[in-house]
Parts: sequence; C-alpha cells; structure tokens
Amino acid sequence: MIRTIVISLATATAMAVVPVAWAQSAKPEPRPYTQAFLKKAAEMQQAQIALALLVDGRAASKRVKEFGEEMISAHKRISREIQEMAGEKGVQLPSELSDEHKQKLKELTPLSDHAFDREYMQHILWDHQRNILEFEESMQRVEDPDVLHWSYRTLPMFRAHVEEARWIKQSLQTS
Repeated sequence: MIRTIVISLATATAMAVVPVAWAQSAKPEPRPYTQAFLKKAAEMQQAQIALALLVDGRAASKRVKEFGEEMISAHKRISREIQEMAGEKGVQLPSELSDEHKQKLKELTPLSDHAFDREYMQHILWDHQRNILEFEESMQRVEDPDVLHWSYRTLPMFRAHVEEARWIKQSLQTS
C-alpha cells in the first residue's frame, strides 16, 4: 500500500514538473509582424554594409569615405543586435540581399570618383529616409516589447545618418 502511494506521488510529481520544464525551454512562436520586421531590418543592414563596402575603392571624397566607414561600423553593430534578437525569438533571418538592393549594387559597382560619390550619397539619403518611414510604420504593429524598445533606441541613429548624408550630399554639390 505504501509502495503504491509512493509510486503515485512520484508519478504525480513527475507529471507536474515535466510541463513546467517544457514550457520554460520552449520558445513561443514570434508574432507575424515581429518576424517580418526583424527580417526586413536585417536585410536593410546587410544592404547598407554591402553598399558601404563599395566606398573604399570608388569614392573620391574624404567625407564620403569616412561616411562609408561609419556606415560599415554602425550597421554591423545593428546587424549583430538584430541577429541576437532573432535568435532569442526564433526568427530565421534572410541570408542574402533583396533583388532591389542587388540591383543598386550592380548600378554602383562600375562608378568611381565623383560620379560614385554623388550616386552613393543620393541613394543612402533616399534609402535611410525610406527605412525610417518603414521603421516608424512597423513600430505601430510590432508585438514584441524587446523589439519595440530596440527600434526606439535605433531610430535616432538612422535619423543622424540622414542628416549627415544630407550634409555630405550638399557639400558635394557645392564643391
């Protein structure tokens, strides 16, 4: 009789612990808008890095070269943050650029010197402005508080890039 009670208690305890342990180890499925936002943000960073890597051998302006270095550094850092969040949330990120960004790379690759500087800065200005709008729109729908908080922290950096790109583009037109 005691043996039956002990076995019953052990079984009941095991049954109670297993769901708790399973629930703690299982990651909840990320919500659709959060997944889409992280994927889009990751692709944006890959594109900015790829475009900035072109600057070193093609730009004529020292300001454009410095800006390209800044883009690489900032967007690599942001990319790492996105990868970290995506890993925690169970989101699979894209491994290659969108067709649109591949096309822009193809267009910029043959350019050099001042023609490259002007086209690169024009595109960066346009792309960052578009990214800001997409971030702001997406932030209205993102369900995950960690991702939303990260977005609010990251958005001012994109705005600063727009202002710097605008200033550099303006200086290229006057020189």
